[in-house]
Amino acid sequence: MNLLNKFIYFNIHQTAKVALEQILTGKIDKNKLDNLPGIVWRELDIRSTTLKKEGTFGANVMLRLSLLTLIIYEQLLEASLNKQEAIKLTSAINWMVYEKLTNRFWVLTRPFSRKPITRVKIAMGFFINYFPYKSPGYEMEILDTEKSIVAFDVKKCPAANFFKKHNLNDLCIEAWCNLDFPLAEKWNVRLKRDKTLANENNCCNFKFIEKRKI
Repeated sequence: MNLLNKFIYFNIHQTAKVALEQILTGKIDKNKLDNLPGIVWRELDIRSTTLKKEGTFGANVMLRLSLLTLIIYEQLLEASLNKQEAIKLTSAINWMVYEKLTNRFWVLTRPFSRKPITRVKIAMGFFINYFPYKSPGYEMEILDTEKSIVAFDVKKCPAANFFKKHNLNDLCIEAWCNLDFPLAEKWNVRLKRDKTLANENNCCNFKFIEKRKI
């Protein structure tokens, strides 16, 4: 396993293993489920050698996470699940991993503010300027808005490009893009977004909005 794959394995393998077990128990054959973690990581190590290198460490990590999503989805299809169910279950697995990873950054914003929208601004500032969404791996435009809103447009996304190449925009939308909405709820803000690259739009237009007290 190369160094980048080892980095990903170290950060998510335990959460991914728990997610696979919790989400897939009773959905696929037990023998298949028991062997699935090993299959997934072996496939990643083999197939990641064919991935196009991106401009930043973060973009390369996200590209490999995209490949992991594809591998899990393919394994569910091989387990005789239909496409819709395979996408749904892959999304549920991804959410458990995504929630765990983003929570690490979210906790670090707490000393700076207790206001959710301010914490979102801090978190997104780190993501965009440092990891994983740093340019040139990603292309993002931060928009000027009022203090109660954090808005930016994503004009280049390696994950969206990866799934488009595999004719799986629907998997990208469900198992990647749509996870941002429950994440916003967890962060106690609202997400408004009506365009995504995976839907063949010219950008993903993120707008995190402060929840108004009634």
